[in-house]
Amino acid sequence: MLTGFALSGCKERYVQPVKDVNSNFLVVEGLINTGADSTIFNLSYTFKLDGKAIVTPEKTATVSVETENGPVYALPETIKGGKYGANLGLDPAKKYRLRIRTKDNKEYVSQFVESKVSPPFNLNYNFDNNALNFTLDTYDASGKSIYYKYDYEETWEYESQLFSSFKIENGNILPRNLSTENIHTCWRVLPSPNILLTSTANLSESRVTDRPILSIPSKSQKLHIEYSILVKQSVLTAEAFAFWETLRNNTEKVGSIFDAQPSQLFGNIKSTSNADETVIGFVSAGTVTQKRLLFIVSEFPSPWFNVEDKTECLEAVSKITFLRSTGRQFIPLDAGGGTEKLSCADCRLFGGSTQKPSYWK
Repeated sequence: MLTGFALSGCKERYVQPVKDVNSNFLVVEGLINTGADSTIFNLSYTFKLDGKAIVTPEKTATVSVETENGPVYALPETIKGGKYGANLGLDPAKKYRLRIRTKDNKEYVSQFVESKVSPPFNLNYNFDNNALNFTLDTYDASGKSIYYKYDYEETWEYESQLFSSFKIENGNILPRNLSTENIHTCWRVLPSPNILLTSTANLSESRVTDRPILSIPSKSQKLHIEYSILVKQSVLTAEAFAFWETLRNNTEKVGSIFDAQPSQLFGNIKSTSNADETVIGFVSAGTVTQKRLLFIVSEFPSPWFNVEDKTECLEAVSKITFLRSTGRQFIPLDAGGGTEKLSCADCRLFGGSTQKPSYWK
């Protein structure tokens, strides 16, 4: 009995030592833009620690775009660490590659790639099945556009369910300056979480019809006030399409580009000193076509548009002590009871910002 007690009482959690294998992958994300927009690349390192993917930006690297038999263009680091970009005004008839020298003096270079021109597209929407649905149509009469990749960015305006016109500073209740301290209205911006690809290789013409992009349930917070979606289309080479298709299949299994990949990824960017080093990324070149739609939800077909249910937050007012009311003006307070209901009065706690986007109505 004593021995059994000693064994159970001295049990400690065993932490497996972190191995060097599959760690410190350089991740290269971006496109050499040969259109009117800027060329932007994000550089980061990812490694696994105790089962979790850790991502750190690669800062102070030297990044450049090289023209085959032509000039070299520098990509300076922007204010945000790990992001490198500039408007280069590149010739779409040329071939280009990316060169990276990291802060620890490791060098990576991609293969030269041809520039692919993205044709225009139509972005469609409907209100079927209690959802706002987006689909896309495109056509390339030249037949040169076969492999397509899509990205989108969502923006929506929302409000905290309760309005707070006061704040607490040093134990004193003070009125908010609502021109600079309004925490009632926010805008949230999110990039597309999935890899969206389409191929017309098995079709008689390069035509894409009713390609699903996104479906938003009518009860979503995104559809309370105003909503916008920006969709971008680029055209890939067959090699780039194969890379992104493998990555898509992998991330559907593990959930993130930064997690360990179950299938080997053969990108086109390599270390100049270690051919066996794995680098996650495929550098492509080309133009990008894009379209933005912006909706005022109150103008949606009645009674389709969503009316927010405030029952939960209104009930919380009478049940918790850290949300105090002055008349009908609410003040978020933390009186030791927790902060899970503060989002009722502070829109920022839903992940958004009080900064209104420049493209908003």
